[in-house]
Amino acid sequence: MRWRSIPIVAALAILVGGCVASNGYEVAQTVAQDPSLPHVTLDGVVLHAETVGDPQRAPVIVVHGGPGWDYRSLLPVKALGDEYFVVLYDQRGTGLSPRVDDDELTFAAYLADLDALVERYGRGRPVNLIGHSFGGMLVASYVGRHPDKVAGVVLAAPGPLTSEMADHLDFTFPFGARFVLHATGSWLESRFYAGPDEHAKGDYFVGKAFGAFAGKGHPMGGYFCDRETTLEGLRHWRLGSGAFFEVKKTYPSGEAGQRFSFVGGVQAFAREVLFLVGSCDAILGAAFQREQMKYFPNARMVVIDGVGHEMFVENPQASLAPVRAYLLEQNR
Repeated sequence: MRWRSIPIVAALAILVGGCVASNGYEVAQTVAQDPSLPHVTLDGVVLHAETVGDPQRAPVIVVHGGPGWDYRSLLPVKALGDEYFVVLYDQRGTGLSPRVDDDELTFAAYLADLDALVERYGRGRPVNLIGHSFGGMLVASYVGRHPDKVAGVVLAAPGPLTSEMADHLDFTFPFGARFVLHATGSWLESRFYAGPDEHAKGDYFVGKAFGAFAGKGHPMGGYFCDRETTLEGLRHWRLGSGAFFEVKKTYPSGEAGQRFSFVGGVQAFAREVLFLVGSCDAILGAAFQREQMKYFPNARMVVIDGVGHEMFVENPQASLAPVRAYLLEQNR
């Protein structure tokens, strides 16, 4: 029976291999393969990054979500370059930044990279930070450690800032049948994928499974209006499978038995913190963020109507308007 099954397995392999060759999903080259991509080297770490605007203006560093995503969905924030010096970057091991070993994918390393960016582009001046989703968790943790280096903070639908808040998430992440089939097919395809480096198979699976599925049944559907994901809202250059799985294991532990906490020291930041949420975000929306605002001595929230978690893609003008007003106040 084993020998009879060989032709079937071979046929399936050829079929899956053919799907990989024809489905159009590709894993992009990083700076390591294409040095012409915009990048910066900080303390020996290379990151895909770009800047927009006059370096003499107040700096705004944009920190994307994840772990494992990239800043492509935050490209509309570049519009702030008409008034500020905007810096966007792909975190270590994500997007078009070079892939690194798993032991380099730690939350502490991400904090160090952000601090290096602040030092490079702040040039002794306090900077403004915009953190989206996981990026908001990273920014909050940074502010608690370096409140004197920060002028303004925008937390756009940040993830849980403590393990208690994670436990209070009142949402079940659904895995619809279509998504399960899609994810299973993505994993099978990834086994036959030959990309630009040794991390391509893992990145193919994570990117195709979670970043290339439109419609209902996606576990991230609660982030979107009508619980229906859109490819525009999930757009990316290249997801980082290593960061996707490894960084969460290194979240900073909190006090009094907290499994993790990103708000240690934030009480020292007296300036106002702006929380930004989409009205359609059923996971990290307004009710959830009102509780998270309590960690900060001075915070307020703006709700953007008719958008979900990816507010900057879904309605850039409406989402950036309160950011502009807030930055104007903080940088007078």
